Amino acid sequence: HRVNGVFGVALAQRPYTFTLMRFTGFIILTWMCMLLQSCIEGDEEVWINRDGSARVKAEYRVPLMLLSEKDAEDFKNSVDEEVGNNSDLRLVTNRIDRDRGSYVIRIDIETDDVSTLEDMLPEHEPSAPQTKADKILHAILGSIDVKIEGLSASLRREVDLAPLIEKYVGGNAAVLLSDAEFRYAVHLPKAVEKSNAHEVSKDGRTLRWRYGLSNLNGKPITMEMTAPVPTPWWVYALLVGIMALVLFVICKLVRARRRKVSAT
Repeated sequence: HRVNGVFGVALAQRPYTFTLMRFTGFIILTWMCMLLQSCIEGDEEVWINRDGSARVKAEYRVPLMLLSEKDAEDFKNSVDEEVGNNSDLRLVTNRIDRDRGSYVIRIDIETDDVSTLEDMLPEHEPSAPQTKADKILHAILGSIDVKIEGLSASLRREVDLAPLIEKYVGGNAAVLLSDAEFRYAVHLPKAVEKSNAHEVSKDGRTLRWRYGLSNLNGKPITMEMTAPVPTPWWVYALLVGIMALVLFVICKLVRARRRKVSAT
């Protein structure tokens, strides 16, 4: 009877054990689905206008497991301090929201002079301590190098995410970066002369890049382009003014010469 009692208890517990295992498996599967949906993503769009002004809109998605609430607040404060305090830039939007297992970072910047974007973030001293938020901000914005060559401007931007991924993603990289992408778009007032863009519109004024983070293999994201320098409206006004002044002077000289001739 005792044996039957033991087997009876074991048989009675089997449905419970099986149900618990299924429930645990369901929880793990749900967590994995959320993890896969919460990959790292970045979208940046830049508009450069004819008068040399520009606007930058950026949206980044970072999984909650990589960014704590404090890190998110520190990131927002870093943007306020380093971008918001730049007198040449207008910080239109700086907000962080939670959405489907991720922090969604939204930044919107305007400037009257596109060249000021080159020095958007001040350089940190190598020995100066940096928070996790500082490191993320400098990594995703990267470095921008602008060179004027005659009537054209060459721009090179480099975004090196490898140290950031290695430090904060580590062994989870294969899962978190499987579908992770950073996408960039630049809208120009005139057709681009040359670039390494993955896609260029028919009129040559919109350039797009797409980078899968799992395919970078430790290499930085590099974007290059050369385009005509936007000419501000006041340059045209100045040229018209100079031409009008030259014509006025010529007319005055011609009239004075005619009077002199007629007087003789």
